[in-house]
Amino acid sequence: MPGYRGLAILLPMLLLAGAGDAFGQGKPPAASAEPAPSATAAPTQCPDDMTSYAGSDEVLTCICPAEQVARGSVWGTDTYSGDSATCRAALHAGAVGRQGGTVTLRMLPGQVRYPGTTRRGVESISFGAYRSSYRFENVAPAAAPGTAASPSAPPAVAAAPTQCPDDMTSYDGSDEVLTCVCPAEQVARGSVWGTDTYSGDSATCRAALHAGAVGRQGGTVTLRMLPGQARYPGTTRRGVESISFGAYRSSYRFENIAPAAQAAAPAASGPTQCPDDMAVYAGSDETLTCLCPGEATLRGSIWGSDTYSADSATCRAAVHAGIIPLTGGTVSLQMLPGQPRYIGTTRRGVQSMSFGAYRASYRFMGGQAAVQGSGPVQAPVAETLRRTGQVQLYITFRTNSADLDLSAAAVLAQLREALAADPALRLGLIGHTDNRGSAAINIPLSYRRAEAVRQWLVASGIDAGRLSALGRGQDEPIADNATEDGRSLNRRVQAVRAP
Repeated sequence: MPGYRGLAILLPMLLLAGAGDAFGQGKPPAASAEPAPSATAAPTQCPDDMTSYAGSDEVLTCICPAEQVARGSVWGTDTYSGDSATCRAALHAGAVGRQGGTVTLRMLPGQVRYPGTTRRGVESISFGAYRSSYRFENVAPAAAPGTAASPSAPPAVAAAPTQCPDDMTSYDGSDEVLTCVCPAEQVARGSVWGTDTYSGDSATCRAALHAGAVGRQGGTVTLRMLPGQARYPGTTRRGVESISFGAYRSSYRFENIAPAAQAAAPAASGPTQCPDDMAVYAGSDETLTCLCPGEATLRGSIWGSDTYSADSATCRAAVHAGIIPLTGGTVSLQMLPGQPRYIGTTRRGVQSMSFGAYRASYRFMGGQAAVQGSGPVQAPVAETLRRTGQVQLYITFRTNSADLDLSAAAVLAQLREALAADPALRLGLIGHTDNRGSAAINIPLSYRRAEAVRQWLVASGIDAGRLSALGRGQDEPIADNATEDGRSLNRRVQAVRAP
């Protein structure tokens, strides 16, 4: 059947021809529905955080939209924990501005700590160990204050100190020594607990100002991490009030404090000034001997009689107990457990209040003082200026005169030493009198007395431009003029730190 055989041969040829037409053989190929991928894909939006990349060492380039830059929490500085908000961290690091942009970051292993700082309006938080981290690439290092960053400059052999953490909590449990930079704006913010030794959660640069490690313009500091302390007594220094607190798990102390700051510290010998209250000693059975200046007996509230709640004003309670006169003196006291009640009375012109249970108490040791003092006890001049920014000077003058008495020399010498130790210190000297005599007499007299102190300091080598004098007469008493002790406290020259 040759005809059939020819048909069998012809049919596959026809099918091939049809297939050729179907696949466009001899015609240009149809356009593909999907474009071919480009050689490099455009960056996509950044993840909210980098936790899904934990355990990798990948490098990611992505886009931070403006709205993503504005949200989320951040832990660390320059190196961030993997759960930090990616684009918010990019703003903190300086990789983008508030309008967003493209960033490149590298995944890193977990770190033992993530110190927090505040930069570019973003507050990052201190944290301990976390399992993964990341760091932005191609970011110019932050310039030290007062210097300009040079993008093309090669890195220095030794890295410059970085910005100080907002606090030192991320260094808990270590004994590390850290050198870092305190910008001026960081010096101005935060809370501080302790004096010289600070709790780990104290604001680092604010504490540096309190300690005298930097001025208000900031600077470089070195600090050493220490174990936790049983207590952190608060004081006021250089316009910074630190707060008393009990036990905290870590602490730190600044090193290499300028000699001027050390010179201004109180002498180690003799009793130091009493704390404002004894709350920081709660839970102890310590015995403390300290000095109550005349001005400290006038302020604060007290609860109890003979046994006082630990938050009672120490020197005010000492007058109430009859241990010292209103003009001040040295006291010794014993810390005691808390009492179920504190009964208030009025004694020696001081009113104490009744109160229920409080966690700690104290009681003065020794006998009662004479009812009337021989004159106001002078507060340590340099220490009080450092703590409070002012000090009452109980300088003796001849009666109704601005002539300095010989006994004034010791107090004047303390004032001169405080000024010599701190060349930046400027003082306003303000004279005050008691209410005996008329304003027409007392105001000029108070001015002449302040001026006499100013002239003595100038003659002793203090620059006249650092001092001013003013007289207020009887217009600003600090004690009751009805008693001789009160009048003696009102007769004073007040030294006030000037800007």
